[in-house]
This record gives sequence, structure tokens and C-alpha cells, in this order.
Amino acid sequence: MICPDCGHDNIAGVDLCEECGQPLAEFDPAGSDLEQSISRHTVRVLAPKRPVTVPSTTSVGDCVREMAARGFGCLLVEEEGRLVGIFTERDVLDRISGDLSLAERPVSEFMTRDPVTIARNDTIAYALHQMDLGGYRHMPIVDAEGRPNGIISVRDILRFLCVRFAALRDDD
Repeated sequence: MICPDCGHDNIAGVDLCEECGQPLAEFDPAGSDLEQSISRHTVRVLAPKRPVTVPSTTSVGDCVREMAARGFGCLLVEEEGRLVGIFTERDVLDRISGDLSLAERPVSEFMTRDPVTIARNDTIAYALHQMDLGGYRHMPIVDAEGRPNGIISVRDILRFLCVRFAALRDDD
């Protein structure tokens, strides 16, 4: 089976592409143009933003100030250049807001550890599926060594879908 992401010719019946690791689950090639678009395009076309990263020792208060100053909904937490966690608005609301004295504690105590990640060559459909399964609004993008190099949000995918839908409507 030819991988729809990287074009590698895989042995029939394998579940994952041997070259890029993408799932090779069958999808209806006769699906709508919109379905085909998210199955064909990688997250690279979403122009992922550069992630804002902080060391795991950064205080919660500093993280919240950084998120507010940049208008970001999350920060990626790293140790020795590798992604170890994600700290989101939801973490602030669920874990911190009831006790503001926690603001001086390290973010490592409140972040979501070992977040689900994607690669730039993963399809938009795969990213959307992962986000839906986990209830995530943000997906960190990492390289093969686990270093964060981008982030996408549900808004990025929604923007892509709106543009594609409008283009498809104009074609009719």
C-alpha cells in the first residue's frame, strides 16, 4: 500500500507506514473534497507557530504572565531541549486559580506531563483525530529527537477548513 503521506510503498496489510510511521487505515478515497483535503495535507500547511518554551523550573506566576503578555493559551515545558510537558490555560483554571499562593511553585508541578505530540509530516486528519481523542486545543510539534519546533491549535485547523470550504463552494 502506498502511504498517502510520504509515498512509501509498504507491504500490503501493515498498519503503519514503515517510512514515516503514519497509520495506513483505509479511508474512503471517494470521500468529499474536504475529507480528502485533511487526509492529504500535512500540518505543515497550517504554518505552525514557533512554540514558546520554558524550563521546568519556571514559576507558575512567570508562566501565566508570559502567556498573558503573548496572548498564548499554552507554553511548552522542556528539559535539556526536550519536551517534557505542556502548561495551558486549563491547567491554570483547574489547578491554580483556587490557590494563588501556588504562583511561586515550579510549572513542573502543574503541567501536563509527556503530552501527545505530532510531527510536521503528520496529516491534518491525524492531528485532528489526536486532538479529539484527548480533548486538546493545542498540539505540540516535535522533531525526531523530541525537541519542540512548532505548535498548532484547533483555531489553525478551523481556519484551514474554512478556507478550503470557501474554495470548494466557489468551485461549484
